[in-house]
Amino acid sequence: MRRLGLPVSDDTILRHLKRHAAGNRPISSRIIGIDDWSWRRSWRYGTMIVDLERREVLDILQDRSVASTAQWLKRHPSVEIVNRDRCGLYAQAAREGAPQARQVADRFHLLQNLRIAIEEQMSLSGRATGRALRPDKDNEPYADTTHRRRARHAHRQSRQVVFDAVHALRKEGLPCSEIARRTGTAAAASPNG
Repeated sequence: MRRLGLPVSDDTILRHLKRHAAGNRPISSRIIGIDDWSWRRSWRYGTMIVDLERREVLDILQDRSVASTAQWLKRHPSVEIVNRDRCGLYAQAAREGAPQARQVADRFHLLQNLRIAIEEQMSLSGRATGRALRPDKDNEPYADTTHRRRARHAHRQSRQVVFDAVHALRKEGLPCSEIARRTGTAAAASPNG
């Protein structure tokens, strides 16, 4: 937490969240968010339940399981909407614990679903689509290159012209300073200069 600029330990924040979430006030949330989180990175996971209308943590479950999440939902029949990730575990828990509730995916997971669907579709039809979109290379030598590639190619060609001129002048026996003056290059860039 110190990396985030918070002068407290991770354990202090967890204790505060649990104390706040475990208060004796009745919970009558209509719209909740359920997501997993790590007690210890890549080691042990729990479940966090958040009231999305009030933007506060309702409860922290010790594990990430269908049984404990469904049990929590059964104890809170006021839940109308469950916002969850793509994990099938929470979908099953919501079906068992709150069958009356509508399940929705959050924006992040909707966009992730869209990205995966597009990637799958492109991988299935990508070869045929890619061939159809490619121009005939025999007729247009640079038609399939981007503007940036064309610019790089033109720059490379102009440098090659200067390079060839420098070597031609050097073969004529001109000194490096004269080659540099004629080609507009630095004397150090000229051969043996």
